Amino acid sequence: MSLLTWKSSKQRVVMVIKDHVLRFLHADGPELEQIKFIGERRLPRGIVQDGKILDALSLSSIVEELVELYDWKRKKLYFCVPDTAVVIRPYTVPADLKEDEIKGYLYMRLEDNLHLPFENPTFDYHIVEEGDTERQLLLFAYPDDQVKAYEYIYKDAKLKPLKADLSSLSLYRLYYELDRAQGDDHLLSIQWYVDACVLTVYHNHRPRFIRHMKSSLDMEQWNFHQESSIYHSVWSGDPEVYEAFIDDQLTEIERIMDFYRYSVTQGEAGITKILLTGDLPNMDVLRSQMQERFQQPVEGIKQEFMTKEEEVIPTAFTDVIGLALKS
Repeated sequence: MSLLTWKSSKQRVVMVIKDHVLRFLHADGPELEQIKFIGERRLPRGIVQDGKILDALSLSSIVEELVELYDWKRKKLYFCVPDTAVVIRPYTVPADLKEDEIKGYLYMRLEDNLHLPFENPTFDYHIVEEGDTERQLLLFAYPDDQVKAYEYIYKDAKLKPLKADLSSLSLYRLYYELDRAQGDDHLLSIQWYVDACVLTVYHNHRPRFIRHMKSSLDMEQWNFHQESSIYHSVWSGDPEVYEAFIDDQLTEIERIMDFYRYSVTQGEAGITKILLTGDLPNMDVLRSQMQERFQQPVEGIKQEFMTKEEEVIPTAFTDVIGLALKS
């Protein structure tokens, strides 16, 4: 007998994969109150590293187990592409290009002035401004082989990948849905996980800058304790090493904030607000540290989310929730 009853085409499975964990969610539709249940699967070291799949067989087994357990065959899947190699930049194309010609034009420009740090990109874009002779785009590029590697695993498990997104955009979608986003803010979103930190700056509800920082901590020094279907991380190594790591990361965040002010906006604007989320332990303590160190207000997503089964959804799932809201 099926564990789930699929009543409409609006229902969706959501998966977000980090190097250390696969987080998933089942929703009856794109509304906060339609989230049915959530869960996690720990990923042993060596399956995914820096967003790249190293052990496709093991990852496939984990995904197939979930599909079998929850009867997800042939169900629509929303997933995030890896944060590690995403490029976001403004780009200008001729105004007379038709909409269906833009991607072809971008591929033609790869050998000219559109230089990317990887080959064979997949493009997406958002039209920012229409001019008489030029059209301003916000361009998103990802390594095509990495995206296809994930798609292959999902399709092989009999899921139907429908929508792909960035975890940072998914988080902002939730932030916007909660009516917390202000267009005139220069918002620095910090997604701080045990394996990496993703920093994204938003202005006028659009990303202006993104940076991925891999953690220098030894992943073997993290312990993960399971409660129900959720894992909680605990640092088991030297406390002084951990404190030094946090201090180094905060220093790097300061540098990035300065880079945004003086290089991205040419001194015209700086960060006005910081949003901190992620799965590091003691996030409230970290938020207090940042508030003491930085002049800008540091906030989190404090609202308590519940599934239909009245399970509290941890703040580590904010990007997963935001992806579930994608129309």
